[in-house]
Amino acid sequence: YYVAFATGRYTPASSIADTPVSYPDGYRYYSPKNYDGSFMGNIPIRTALEMSRNVPAVKLGQAVGVNQIIELCRTLGIESPMQPVTSLPLGAVDLTPMEMAGAYATFASNGWYSEPTFIVQVSDSSGNVLLDNTPQPQLVLDPWAAASLTDVLQGVIARGTGTAAQIGRPAAGKTGTTDSQRDVWFVGYVPQLSTAVWIGNDNYSPMRAGTTGGTYAAPVWKDFMQQALVNVPAENFKRPSEFVQP
Repeated sequence: YYVAFATGRYTPASSIADTPVSYPDGYRYYSPKNYDGSFMGNIPIRTALEMSRNVPAVKLGQAVGVNQIIELCRTLGIESPMQPVTSLPLGAVDLTPMEMAGAYATFASNGWYSEPTFIVQVSDSSGNVLLDNTPQPQLVLDPWAAASLTDVLQGVIARGTGTAAQIGRPAAGKTGTTDSQRDVWFVGYVPQLSTAVWIGNDNYSPMRAGTTGGTYAAPVWKDFMQQALVNVPAENFKRPSEFVQP
C-alpha cells in the first residue's frame, strides 16, 4: 500500500476492485480469496486495508509491481529472502518480529529509517565510550505516502480488524493471519514506539480454528503498549496534508 501511495497514482480514497481474479501460476492458476470468502466489489483503498481484504492487496501488488515491494522492504531493513510471487502482498515470506518492528518504525517516524540495534552504547568504568550505536536516521520514504499509510492504519485500530488494539491514544497497526492459523500477527506503533507481536507454535502446527491476528495478537500488543507507554505523553501523528503529495 505504501508503494502505491508513493507512485502518486493512488490515495487512500482511490477505488480498488474486491472481485474474483485468477493469475497464471506455472501449470495452474492462483485465485486469491478473502478470509471470509466474500467479495465487496469496488471499495476505497482505505476500506480494503482497514478490513484486511486479501484480493485488493494482491491486485494492488500486481499494479505497482512485486519487485518494487521487495525493493521497499530492503530499504526498510528487511533482509530475509523474498521471492517476487503474486501472493507476496499477503505475506508469502518468512520474516522476523524484529524486521517487522523495524520496518513499521520507519512509518512511525514519517519515513526516517534507523538500523535496529539491541545495544545503543557501551562505556567503561571511566566513562570512555567503547561502542556507539546511537541511531543515525536517514529519510528513505516519501513523507506524504508514509503519513497516508499511517492515517489508514489508524483506521485498522479504530474500526477495522484491529479494534482489540485500541489503547486510548493515537496508534496505527495491522493484523496478520496466515492460512491454517499457523501464524498470527499484530504490528503497530505510536509516534514514539513500534512493536511487533507474533503468535504461533514452534513446530509449525496449526492453532485452533478461528485464531486471528485481531483476536489473539492484538490484545497482547495492547497490553504491552499500555504498560510500556505509562509515562510517555500521547502524541498525534502528522497528517498527510502536512506534506506535499508526489
